[in-house]
Amino acid sequence: MSLTERLASNIGIKSRRILNIDENKEKIIVYGAISLLQIVWSIGWTAILGLIFGVFYEAMIFSIIISALRKYSGGVHASAPNICVIIGTSISVGFGIIIDKVLINVDISMTIIVGIVCILVSMIIVIKKAPVDSPKKPITNPVIKQRFKLSSIILICFYMLCMIVLLELYIVYGNLMYFKAFQCIALGVLWQAITLTSSGAVVLNKFDAGLKYILGGN
Repeated sequence: MSLTERLASNIGIKSRRILNIDENKEKIIVYGAISLLQIVWSIGWTAILGLIFGVFYEAMIFSIIISALRKYSGGVHASAPNICVIIGTSISVGFGIIIDKVLINVDISMTIIVGIVCILVSMIIVIKKAPVDSPKKPITNPVIKQRFKLSSIILICFYMLCMIVLLELYIVYGNLMYFKAFQCIALGVLWQAITLTSSGAVVLNKFDAGLKYILGGN
């Protein structure tokens, strides 16, 4: 059991004793604690590498977007927390570089179309797939699963409203940061939705296997 899992397990045990809750609620707390601890660790490394590569703003927005949605939607899980952090950090910084160096030159009309497609595709995937829980910490209660699905849908709707506001701000003020934030949200939501699919799982599992081989030396 990793350090993150041990900490989350301890949080669940102590919560059960203090709050006098049942085993199902304890599992929810443990599931949430694991996600939260990994989010904090991943965002920390994303901030550091984002500064190094000059894409702090883009990488942080992308990371926060996918982390917040992942909390409710779940997604494919890495074989170890440290590998999860490496993959998450690499993806956030990588997309940050792409947005800063490449997509910034895309026409606004095309960006709007791509943004709409990203949100629609993400919503369809989330409705069909979310939540995708961990095999080690499965969510068996159908009510809780439905709650996570609904929270994911609401969050995507909130992201969509943020994109509309950012677009209006960009049109009025012409600040490229608003334009980049729009792209970060659109691609971040789409990427997180893809991790809920079998195809996304295959790709990430290959990355996982490669990193496991490199870090483990076998």
